[in-house]
Amino acid sequence: MIPNLAPITVDSLAFLVLAGMAVLTAWSRPARFPMVLTGLSLVMLASWLKPLDAAALALVLVPPYLIARRLWGRGEAGGSVVPALVLWQVALFVALRRYEPLDRWLDHPIAIIGLSYMLFRTLHLVIEAPLSGHLPLTPERYLGYVTGFWTLLAGPIQRYDDFCAGLAAAARPAPDQALAAGHRAVNGLLKAFLLAPLALEASTLDFLTAPGAGWSDGLMAFYGYPVYLYLNFSGYTDVVLGLAALCGMRLPENFDRPYLARNVAEFWGRWHMSFGVWIRAYVFTPLCKTLLSRARGRHADPLTALTVLITFVLVGLWHGTTAAFVVFGLAHGAAIVAGGVWGGLLKARLGKKGRSAFLAHPATTAVSTLLTFHFVCLSLQLVANPLGKVVTAWSAFLAG
Repeated sequence: MIPNLAPITVDSLAFLVLAGMAVLTAWSRPARFPMVLTGLSLVMLASWLKPLDAAALALVLVPPYLIARRLWGRGEAGGSVVPALVLWQVALFVALRRYEPLDRWLDHPIAIIGLSYMLFRTLHLVIEAPLSGHLPLTPERYLGYVTGFWTLLAGPIQRYDDFCAGLAAAARPAPDQALAAGHRAVNGLLKAFLLAPLALEASTLDFLTAPGAGWSDGLMAFYGYPVYLYLNFSGYTDVVLGLAALCGMRLPENFDRPYLARNVAEFWGRWHMSFGVWIRAYVFTPLCKTLLSRARGRHADPLTALTVLITFVLVGLWHGTTAAFVVFGLAHGAAIVAGGVWGGLLKARLGKKGRSAFLAHPATTAVSTLLTFHFVCLSLQLVANPLGKVVTAWSAFLAG
């Protein structure tokens, strides 16, 4: 950590200073914007790092750059180099995150802020390197992309070609665009740091085990964390998207009214959307193609369902290191598989047009939306609390 510099968070004065420097540079010296953006990103990252953290971070960032540089624009897959790098990055990620039960043997003090998002960006860059020769790749741009200060803590996850396009577009926006961007950033701050904490206090499961806990306490515990998580996460996203827009850059959207989704698959198309795009492109699609090709067209439905379950176990593990996140991922994967089976049954009974009409009916939409929302609320209990605490707290509440 930089001496005398507290860790920089989005609600801190230091972050406001960094953001102001980025905006002023984009408005007055856009040619210097890439260099300044990288410098600001490193300042924010360094505020969180101790010397040992920085050494571990070098192991995370240097090999991907060297391999991407080697493969850049060659038009070839690179043989075994890319799979080896993927294994290296994933192994480092597991070791540094200290997953259960490996944490007994991986007890270390290393903590790298933004490691999850760096993993996705480095893997994307190396995988796409052979076909990216039309884009510039310098150490400065690489560091700016991987450690972007406004997307370091919670995304969104941006593709490298979009990042380069954003750097090229850096400029002072039109007055109406600047006003809209500033308005979005301020609204995001209000959502994330004024409204969200109110719901977080109400979301603790301690309400359930307190003497005399009633249904109002149960409702607060059940709905509180989903409300907090959405306000905090989407508010943070609004802040960074607004700041990027003030610099003339466009970051990918991350939310599209996810709690109005009619099924779990649709929920993941509306929640953390940049994450969903990455998972489909680099996990689900290649894994599904591999399994189906080896099966030579047989057992397509079971293999697709298996791919969904594997993908969502990885989704759960990316979000957290405990057994609760595995259960969270399995639950969402199983819900998506069940939704696919239900859709197939409807098609067999009603036909394609009949199924579409049934699913589009207002009553069906209302019921499916409510069911999906409550399933998500229930599963998010596992994100906020250990699995044992969830089971114990709700069992005690329902028994009382």
